[in-house]
Amino acid sequence: MSVPTPLELPEPSQKLLRAARALQRHAERKDTQKFLIEGRQAVREALASPGVVDAVFFRWSAAHDNADLVALAQEAGVDYYGVSEQNLGTMADTVTPQGVIAVGNRIDLPLAEVLAGDPPPRLVVVCAQVRDPGNAGTVIRCADAFGADAVILSSDSVELYNPKVVRASVG
Repeated sequence: MSVPTPLELPEPSQKLLRAARALQRHAERKDTQKFLIEGRQAVREALASPGVVDAVFFRWSAAHDNADLVALAQEAGVDYYGVSEQNLGTMADTVTPQGVIAVGNRIDLPLAEVLAGDPPPRLVVVCAQVRDPGNAGTVIRCADAFGADAVILSSDSVELYNPKVVRASVG
């Protein structure tokens, strides 16, 4: 399978760009059940999970550097687009984006469903009042490394899909 050159990456519609930009707001993430995934490693990990990624945006000037991710998006059947540095910057939470941002679908399971799993979970990490996004992301990353079946954040903790939590959970 050949990887398209940057000129072959399709451009997204303005409606799609606006929808992606809107995901910077907590209320929009909650209403749409979608969130932004920023950075090469985060997008790579998300593309490895079927059904998580809806679309991937590549900065035109970074498309060749991300040819491996373009190929992963193709293999996963995920829509991908080329955008200007300015458009990517308006979606990004970081000051200097890495050149790739994806729109992902939230994966929230009710506690009862997690606990009723077959087999039942062996390790569940519960976090209460974790307000720092970096700390929440680190707990998620460590829980994954130790084989936890679930991570539960109390309602007075930071939002799970906050861009800083998502970035800190990458590992």
